[in-house]
Amino acid sequence: MLLWLEEHGRRLENGIIKLREEGKFRSISLFPEELPLCSTAVTNGVKVRASAVFVPEMSDLQHESDKYWFAYSIRMSLLPEGCIINGMFFSSCQLYWRHWIIRANDVVEADVDGEAVIGKFPLLRPGEREFVYESCTPLPSSLGSVEGAFTFVPGRLEDPKGSPFEVEVARFPLPLPDYIF
Repeated sequence: MLLWLEEHGRRLENGIIKLREEGKFRSISLFPEELPLCSTAVTNGVKVRASAVFVPEMSDLQHESDKYWFAYSIRMSLLPEGCIINGMFFSSCQLYWRHWIIRANDVVEADVDGEAVIGKFPLLRPGEREFVYESCTPLPSSLGSVEGAFTFVPGRLEDPKGSPFEVEVARFPLPLPDYIF
């Protein structure tokens, strides 16, 4: 128990995990914030950070058909200079589409396309808090990864100011941890 608590404290102290504010409440987010467990990519002024944690409560490791569940957190924001496409600046952009490639042991398990993220079409503006959404995925093995892209439009979906563009979601690992929190 002491090793677990020390590891938790070490992760907080080193910035691997951080405090998160939601409304009036502060909590510790267990999603990693640093390499190699967190990926970061910036495309056309849109910054996307992504990481995952193992979910032991949902996983079934006692039977032949092992099922490992991972929760992932995607954080996206627009840099202060806004959205930049072909030298043109836009003060906002809105997510329209997502594409995921989910791998287990480097073998593609799922290739997913769909509108929105958790039913939302976030509108990003410079200086606003990052949009955070979290979801989960099962894997047949204890080692995997996710990567993909979001399609955004400059401006708003109801009033696009230019052509849609893709934003990279850099590959992030789905690792089995040394300690389960």
